[in-house]
Amino acid sequence: MSNLLKIEKSSQELENEVIYAGLCIHCGSCNAFCPHMDFNKETGRAYVVDECAETVGLCYNACPRSFLPVSEIELKMFGQNRVDLAVGVYKDIIQVKSKNKDEILYNLVSAAFDSGIVKHFVLSKPKSKKPPVAFPVVVDSAKDAKQYIPTNSNQNAGPLITGIGRAYMDRKRDIGIIANPCHLQGLAKILMSDFNTGAERTSLKIAFACSSGGMTGCKYCTDYTGEFSDISYSPWGAPKGSGESFLIVRTDVGQKVVDHAIKKKLIEVTDKEPDLTEMKKFINKKRKKNFLNLLGRDLIKAKYLQLNIDEFKDIL
Repeated sequence: MSNLLKIEKSSQELENEVIYAGLCIHCGSCNAFCPHMDFNKETGRAYVVDECAETVGLCYNACPRSFLPVSEIELKMFGQNRVDLAVGVYKDIIQVKSKNKDEILYNLVSAAFDSGIVKHFVLSKPKSKKPPVAFPVVVDSAKDAKQYIPTNSNQNAGPLITGIGRAYMDRKRDIGIIANPCHLQGLAKILMSDFNTGAERTSLKIAFACSSGGMTGCKYCTDYTGEFSDISYSPWGAPKGSGESFLIVRTDVGQKVVDHAIKKKLIEVTDKEPDLTEMKKFINKKRKKNFLNLLGRDLIKAKYLQLNIDEFKDIL
């Protein structure tokens, strides 16, 4: 299968088309591996450091808001396109709980370390709540990870993909990450391209299903569940107050982590075929609103998102 299409544009176009246009979601994809980009240490916002002579810029091609060929990425990543338009490609969806309430994510991280699938993990360290800003930390054990496990998606609001770049520079391998859908869109573009970055050292991607965001660009997002992850974690849609959540298992690697967590009794499956009605209602409400933001107000802003027409049939 061919590599992801490359666009002959670079940092100047990224600045004009994404950053100045209000589409940037501060994910860190553009500056994770590119020396011509950096991020503001207070806000997390990307900016151009210097003039770039590259014709095909890594920064532009890594950004999830410059262009996003969803179907092409799905085919390359999963070997198939989605059947479920709202949730994306997946192998299984289960409802789970942990022995200690609200520790499902931490127990997945523990299982990933214990099974050897990861040796390091990129997590978020919140800097402020309003506006939400967080910066990446790289930990080397489940014990060190515990203090950085997010309890909501806003705690991931920052350039987390730069943590993958930092881990690579420190010569780390088998790197996991917990991130929001937008982060994983950018990481997927990097992984599916043939740029030589070191991002292929990422061995596990866990998405925190995102209900909202704190950046202007968040109102143009149409991915709620983290469609380019190995496992998506969603507290939304599960019975309120139960401490339970949905896990959307998308890949064989994700399945290995979940199976190991169950085997070690870190998590327990409470429903093998959960009712997804409330989750899908929430997803489609967000997707409809943000599709209308993309298509109804400024058609230029819609151009980064490349979807098949089937993507719209249950929305508009």
